Amino acid sequence: MVTTILLAVDDSKHSQRAADVVRSLAEATETVVVVLHVHEIAIGRWGRLRIDDSSEDDFAASIAAGLRDAGVQASHEIREVNYREVAHSILQAADDLGAGLIVVGSRGRSDIASLTLGSVSHRLLHTSHRPILVVPSI
Repeated sequence: MVTTILLAVDDSKHSQRAADVVRSLAEATETVVVVLHVHEIAIGRWGRLRIDDSSEDDFAASIAAGLRDAGVQASHEIREVNYREVAHSILQAADDLGAGLIVVGSRGRSDIASLTLGSVSHRLLHTSHRPILVVPSI
């Protein structure tokens, strides 16, 4: 039985859909949910620049609060990583927390677009040793 679910989010509607699925999974159980947001940082001549998205840290906190309002035991965590290491950071967080399941939303890009733009969900599926639930966009 899964006792901890790691929900990795960004500030997209796909993350909110993934949160809704996690709420459905966790509402009737003793499952703990940790909502993780990872900031991607590039370092260069100009210094440190956050390149991931425009969301503030309160996005993950608001998803966790919504889960708690639904009766789910939930918390949130924020991490920072270097450029293109988001999937690795999610896997490390899952290891740190002993998560039995990782849940992410998918933007629904094609395989070709994912090759050029990158896809955290694709990297997770190919490198994780624990179950991954990718919630598709509608």
